[in-house]
Amino acid sequence: MWIDLGNAIKFKEAALALCPQGHPDHAESLNSLFNYRQSKIKGRGASTQSAHPNGTTPGSQFKGLIGDIVSNILKRSPPRLLDIWTGRLCNRDSQFTQFEKSREYNQLLTSASAMDALAQVTHIHEVVSTYFRYVTLSHRWGKSEPLLHDIDGRVIYNLDPTDGISKLQFFCHECYRHGYLWAWSDTCCIDKESSTELQEVIGSMFSWYWLSALTLVHLADVSDMGKLASSEWFKRGWTLQELLAPRTVLFCTRDWSLYQDSSSNHKKDSAILGELEQAMGITSHQLTDFHLGMDDARSRLQWASKRCTTWPEDIAYSLLGVFGLHIPVLYGESAENALRRLLGEVISKSGDTSILDWVGQSSAFHSCFPATITPYQTLSVSLPDLTTPPSIHRIHNLFSLRSARKMLDTLSDLPLAKFTNFRLILLCIIHCIKAIIVTRVDTSTLTHVHQIQAAGLSPIDIALSERLENMVKGVPYVLVHPWHPNLLHPVVNTDDASWLTQLEQPFSALLLKELPHKEYWRVASFCHILTCPTNSVGVLKGEVNTLTIV
Repeated sequence: MWIDLGNAIKFKEAALALCPQGHPDHAESLNSLFNYRQSKIKGRGASTQSAHPNGTTPGSQFKGLIGDIVSNILKRSPPRLLDIWTGRLCNRDSQFTQFEKSREYNQLLTSASAMDALAQVTHIHEVVSTYFRYVTLSHRWGKSEPLLHDIDGRVIYNLDPTDGISKLQFFCHECYRHGYLWAWSDTCCIDKESSTELQEVIGSMFSWYWLSALTLVHLADVSDMGKLASSEWFKRGWTLQELLAPRTVLFCTRDWSLYQDSSSNHKKDSAILGELEQAMGITSHQLTDFHLGMDDARSRLQWASKRCTTWPEDIAYSLLGVFGLHIPVLYGESAENALRRLLGEVISKSGDTSILDWVGQSSAFHSCFPATITPYQTLSVSLPDLTTPPSIHRIHNLFSLRSARKMLDTLSDLPLAKFTNFRLILLCIIHCIKAIIVTRVDTSTLTHVHQIQAAGLSPIDIALSERLENMVKGVPYVLVHPWHPNLLHPVVNTDDASWLTQLEQPFSALLLKELPHKEYWRVASFCHILTCPTNSVGVLKGEVNTLTIV
């Protein structure tokens, strides 16, 4: 008993060293280690009946360690993979069975048993990880792609080579040629009739591409002499994450020859990266070192804005992996509602107000979100640099430092923007509108040009599709500067009011109309509402507060 528990503790300690805090298997390994140690403490001083209780042997315990490591690796991979050697689709149990029959498994049983615990775990992990490396396919779907029920229980190499089957066979042949045993295709390795599995797949697909050893991109519409940018692959929604996620990518032309017959990884080929930048508008750094998350959310939306999907709502679902988000997948809902749920989750998790920077038609579900993703095609508005010198001297003459510090403290204390119960809670600097004058009406385009005069801001003209109500009727409007702490960068010095000079810069404002119950509605405009404080006096005329926008 003492020998078995001692080895078990060593194994688990070694496994825990490979699973730092935050790793999916950390808690499980820590719990097992605690149980083993507790058993050893309880058994201290007791007579040992058997060196191997419950019929266990050192060999079976070692096999159990291998099994644990295999299970941990497989549960992070797709649940079904194509076995390149046999041409059959295998679930995780079948994959494990194949491994037990392999030369690698037999070598582990003989080579690792002589090592110490940490070396054993490390060696087993390396061997198993190498054995189960898999290749993912990225492509445009054709008309006759094989689905799960078409190949399940069959040998793909024996099937009639229709267009879809032929593509799958060529893909597996390329995987074999590159030295891999396993392959995954989004056509036949997913049970699309299971809504539960489909939800899991959409939530996991980014990580599957990221963990893949290689992603082969088949460009069926590019010949040997063609160019990457000409392919429809760059216009599809799902292929965005299929390029961003993998660390190793190879582009294949129509006949499966390697594009430009160069490189073992096209993500490290400067010439091809240049073509990708031109085709996608994404920098080389973002292509080669992409991290899922919500940093610079506006740019991520722009990358997807020129793409399309067969199912309209997929344009939102295809971005879940790019943002690292999980929301329920509800096929049958409108694309507009799916986009609203995605944007609401982005702003709630990050507070990033850059996603409010768009021009066009508002969504029927919320006035601060666009009806479609296409308004994000336009770059964020370029704000001109001020050439006037800083106005700190005016601050000291006109305002006490107490007023400036109070504004900064208020900005620092209020929570980030969030979206809840169909309402956007937005931290902002509010400039009340004092006068609205309609200066021109174009009846052919139904455009109404208004001159807006707001407290602390220079007068501006705004072109709208509607005529704003007369201020005499008591309908209040405000221009607001959406706020995020990143707008004050670097960290400001709270001992003076120099940070106010940053707020004298022009900004893209939102025009809001007040509704009953202290709620607001965003008034959509034909162009960005670019405005500028008159000076630091104008900045401090703004009111810092959170508004509820519907």
